[in-house]
Amino acid sequence: MDHLSEPGTAARRTKRTRGTVRVTMVFLALCAQLLLLAYFVDLLRQNAVYLYFLLEVLGAVVAAFIITKNRNPSYTIFWLIIMLVLPVFGYLLFLLWGTTGLTHRKSKKFCENIARGQSFLKQDPDVLSEFKNSHPSRQRPGTYLLNEGFPIYGHTRCDYYPLGELQFEKLIEDMERAQKYIFLEYFIVAEGQLWDRVHELLRQKARQGVEVRVLFDDLGSITKISESVVSELQSEGIRVIRFNPVHTHIFRLLINYRNHQKIAVIDGYIGYAGGTNIADEYVNITHPLGHWKDTAIRLEGSAVWGLTVTFLQMWDTESGLQSDYRRYAPANHAGETGFYQPFADGPVNNPDNPAAELYSQIIAGARRYVYITTPYLVIDNSMKDTLRMAARGGIDVRIATPKIWDHWYVHMVTQANYGDLLAAGVRIYEYTPGFLHAKMILSDDDNGVIGSINMDYRSFFLHFENGVWICGAPVLQDMKNDMMDIFAVSEEIQLEEWKGRPHYKKIAQDVLRIFAPLF
Repeated sequence: MDHLSEPGTAARRTKRTRGTVRVTMVFLALCAQLLLLAYFVDLLRQNAVYLYFLLEVLGAVVAAFIITKNRNPSYTIFWLIIMLVLPVFGYLLFLLWGTTGLTHRKSKKFCENIARGQSFLKQDPDVLSEFKNSHPSRQRPGTYLLNEGFPIYGHTRCDYYPLGELQFEKLIEDMERAQKYIFLEYFIVAEGQLWDRVHELLRQKARQGVEVRVLFDDLGSITKISESVVSELQSEGIRVIRFNPVHTHIFRLLINYRNHQKIAVIDGYIGYAGGTNIADEYVNITHPLGHWKDTAIRLEGSAVWGLTVTFLQMWDTESGLQSDYRRYAPANHAGETGFYQPFADGPVNNPDNPAAELYSQIIAGARRYVYITTPYLVIDNSMKDTLRMAARGGIDVRIATPKIWDHWYVHMVTQANYGDLLAAGVRIYEYTPGFLHAKMILSDDDNGVIGSINMDYRSFFLHFENGVWICGAPVLQDMKNDMMDIFAVSEEIQLEEWKGRPHYKKIAQDVLRIFAPLF
């Protein structure tokens, strides 16, 4: 497994090249849309002056509509600038690309499947009563998620994994013992040593009669896994789906809405959530960005049902089928102190965003500290103000981001956001050993979130995400200990140092911040 044969390597390289070609064709199609739209607008301007003027008026009306609607400020500013600089072109582009999330029929299908799945999520009144009695100060985030359709669970054991390689060793061990089914859902599935190991195990379990489903995002995996993987897995008795193929609905820019969730469920009573994908860098077999720091949790017990429902909701939407939820309901309950709320978020919720709202509530409700790890810090003014107010109120607010970046333009915007936060007393650290991909928030030793959620516009408003809010559980101390280790090996950013960055960098960062909704 350590060394791939030359023919196999060549075949994989050829198949991945096909994925690159698909991405290139989609990019060219999007560019063609822009060129055709520009050509159409120029024709109107030269040959249909009255119609062009009418479109200018309609563009102004739409701009006013965007301002009055309850939209994210970054989104609003971005589109207003586009329509101000390019009046008619910007208006038509907004109609084409700016309204896809709520108007397309696929969004309706999502909403229907989400509603169907949530009908199987029932709150246990005894657990709710116990939660309220034992954690009265944390009723706000718990009740908020409950009102969004995500029950509070007890009777669950949780283990924390500070590295991806530790998580996958345990996950593989759990899958080896699977008797009924294995559900895997990841943004990235990449060929390599980890995938070879997982694939061989899935093949064996399918032969044993275990139901195996694999759901991965098409764009996230398109250059990392061969085109033939779907047919190969299906021929082995494994059900597999690519989420939102990039070549579909190009003219509505649905390519922008990706499935960033990370979920594994085994037999209904074991589940995993966190930041890892199935790729060699996530378990430090390869080191493209130095040491890859990622985290995950393993749930055993009642709370796993929340992960199972989220998986089935996404599967049914993409497959067009309706799963029998009751068939996958858990029968095993583990006992441990603490409460767990698995939750999900996505563009069909807009303008309601459970992930962003939950983060804001945790920060605003902190009494002593808030610690955050995120690979990207591309936040709007509302989130920034919440962090600043907490720090100014004497709360120990710390944020860890990577020093070694994977996308230079996102890293530029991340660093551009440091200034206001540092000035307010927020402490910011950059992880130096490699790439920090962990996505966590922790407050006051008694509540926090771990999942797939980055602190950026895409995670909060465009991607389908999932996480677990944890309250009063022993695992929170493990998370805190790991966060303290992260801060210890990171470089703390100083405000004066940040102010002294080169002028060209300041200008580039200011420009890139305008386009943050695209990142």
